[in-house]
Amino acid sequence: MKLIFNFCLVVMLLASACGSTDIVPDFEDKVAAEEKEEEAGNEDGSDQGTTVKMPVMGAYKRYSVNVEEISGICLNKDKTALLACGDQGVLKEINPNDMSVKTIWTRDADMEAIALDPRTNDLYIGIEYSQKVYKLAAPDYQKHSSIIYVQEAIDNEYNNSGVEGIAYWKDDLVFVGTQWGANLWVYKLDGTKVSKISLSGFADEIAGLDYDPVGDWLWVVDSNYKKFYICTTAGKLLATYDVSFISNAESICVDRDRNCVWIGSDESSPKIYKFEFQF
Repeated sequence: MKLIFNFCLVVMLLASACGSTDIVPDFEDKVAAEEKEEEAGNEDGSDQGTTVKMPVMGAYKRYSVNVEEISGICLNKDKTALLACGDQGVLKEINPNDMSVKTIWTRDADMEAIALDPRTNDLYIGIEYSQKVYKLAAPDYQKHSSIIYVQEAIDNEYNNSGVEGIAYWKDDLVFVGTQWGANLWVYKLDGTKVSKISLSGFADEIAGLDYDPVGDWLWVVDSNYKKFYICTTAGKLLATYDVSFISNAESICVDRDRNCVWIGSDESSPKIYKFEFQF
């Protein structure tokens, strides 16, 4: 009996010396604190608390631009110009200094979104109604092929509420968004669907998309709510910006080199807005 008692006493002393009774509670407290901080968020709906500084929107300028029913904007490979597409099947280059344009390519298709692949300089263009994505091969952008079909949008007849946003993400992955349901897919460039989420928790639609690799954020414009948003690639809302004065915002492009964000408005007299931003 004495041996058993002494053995138990030794075990208790060793456990106390190693501090094993404190390890689990400390770890649980840390996890709980992190979860509490995440739940607290920012007053603007951010999930990032006060640790992430969100971009600050400043003054804006409005320009008329000769891109019929402008619906998609991205930067060209050198970031010296904007590339824009429109519902009437036009792809044009816009000089950001004087808003002059030149036509690059035309096709009878409802072009609603555009993104550049920085690895190859190929362009990806979202086509509504047929709910697919064209690839326009660099450098002259004259040869196209259909590389992605958004089957859910086809099967459920999204029609004119279909593909409106596209953004290159990384590797061989792109984001594709629709007006209907504010649905957001990740697709491989070979047409394989990877995942799908909805941004309907804060957005009514996805009218335009851009991926910002610096922040690892998605910028989403919503013409129905007349707002644009920053969210994580997992769809968590980080910031909201009001643009209630824009008639029909359907495209967005983040331009950190010029400290601005471009938004195109699809209206009878097409407009493009340049918003100053502190990043």
